[in-house]
Amino acid sequence: MLSGGKWWRGRCSWGHMRMVLVGATLVGLTIGACSGSGSDVPATSPADGADAGADATTVTPAGAVTFHKDALPILQKVCQNCHIAGGIAPFSLVSYADAQAVAGAIVAQTASRTMPPWGAQTTAECQPPHAWKDDLRLSEQDIATLKAWHDGGDLEGDPKDAPPPRAAKPTGGLAGATSLTPAAPFTVAGTKDAFRCYVLDPNITTTKYLNGTNFVPSNKTVVHHALTYAIPKGTAVPGDSYECFGGPNVEGSTLVAAWAPGGVPNEYPADVGLPVEPGTRFIMQVHYHPHANATPEPDATTFQFRLTDTAPSWVAQTRLIGNFNRENIAPGIGLEPGMNDPSTGAAFSIPAGKAGHIETMKFVMPSIGPKGLPVPPLRILGLGAHMHLAGRDQKITITKGSAAPQCLLQVPAWDFNWQRGYQYDTPMESLPLIVPGDTLQVRCTYDNTMQNRALATALAEQGNNQPKDIALGESTLDEMCLGSFLFLYKAK
Repeated sequence: MLSGGKWWRGRCSWGHMRMVLVGATLVGLTIGACSGSGSDVPATSPADGADAGADATTVTPAGAVTFHKDALPILQKVCQNCHIAGGIAPFSLVSYADAQAVAGAIVAQTASRTMPPWGAQTTAECQPPHAWKDDLRLSEQDIATLKAWHDGGDLEGDPKDAPPPRAAKPTGGLAGATSLTPAAPFTVAGTKDAFRCYVLDPNITTTKYLNGTNFVPSNKTVVHHALTYAIPKGTAVPGDSYECFGGPNVEGSTLVAAWAPGGVPNEYPADVGLPVEPGTRFIMQVHYHPHANATPEPDATTFQFRLTDTAPSWVAQTRLIGNFNRENIAPGIGLEPGMNDPSTGAAFSIPAGKAGHIETMKFVMPSIGPKGLPVPPLRILGLGAHMHLAGRDQKITITKGSAAPQCLLQVPAWDFNWQRGYQYDTPMESLPLIVPGDTLQVRCTYDNTMQNRALATALAEQGNNQPKDIALGESTLDEMCLGSFLFLYKAK
């Protein structure tokens, strides 16, 4: 297995949360992928409970915007990723009756761009170098069409105008994957966060190549995040299941996958993989967060992984950069001085009552990496952002020599419930290149006030009606500033 060195990791105490670009299945802590709930959703079907399309004598005006001709193609394109039978959304958006029942909510949620959930945006300060793969953002024309359909009376139109049904996709997560689940589920007790590690044996007898990963929590209400590490053959472990605050606490462990709410299955391109040697085992660490809306059911999160037999042309490495504390851990690496710092130097501290507070992490790519080996040129296939409840905006940039910084990713409306990784949609040779001496910077903006609804709700669950100073830490009411990267390099 490939192994990582401290120069990748930031503070070792945060090593377990070198969070995600890899991702797993979405967690529906908000509504779903295309609509919302509330007063816009009628309690009964239209027209005294009858299907609005049931009257065969209804005549659709010429040129009218209808469900089958105009709205359904849009719903197929983005909403039916989740809003299908067996999907992670709480209701379907496949039939006319499905969509008509929540038409007002569809319009409201798409107009506000709350749905479909997509964090990566083009802003005045960030024009990413390439388009994003599987971009869920609706065009202004799409949003206007949905509004026109609703304003015009939610007309069904002629079913003959409908596009062919969308091809069914697997609803169980990662296609072609092997699934491993802990032998015994874990029940969260008390009010404090818990960190649990599970040793999983994939029984690999010949060299394989990891080509995709996914996580499926069985109790989505308590799982804050999940990480999987690979450990070499014969490595001693504390037990099959054990408490593991701060990381797996196993020598030689290498991060291979991660998940947080809103994550999606991590699919590598066909010619990309990570070598997995015979005898390798996995350690899955799950962070559990008990809270007011959590359910008491035990959790048995499943780790899914896809292996291939053919050696790839490109080797993948998942690295998570940030969470540096006061001091640098190596030249060019560390927390940058910022606002509200003490006179003694840079400190990660978000004062109570402060909105717009910024912390910045800096990482200069070294020339020598793990085991004293030279660091090769790396392509950046994908990125992700991670903060906690006070987070509001994250921007990741790269600076090459004396050139101006290039923005790689910005998530300007951070939502903890919708985290995922983003892959560039471009040929490998066109991906952003990072070489020794280049600088990555992760800028995180926070709102530590009671106007931050997500934070205020979490504080209220702890019996607090005022914000508190926030430091860097593991628990949900602590904070993080972390960028995740899917690097590629040419196989020899």
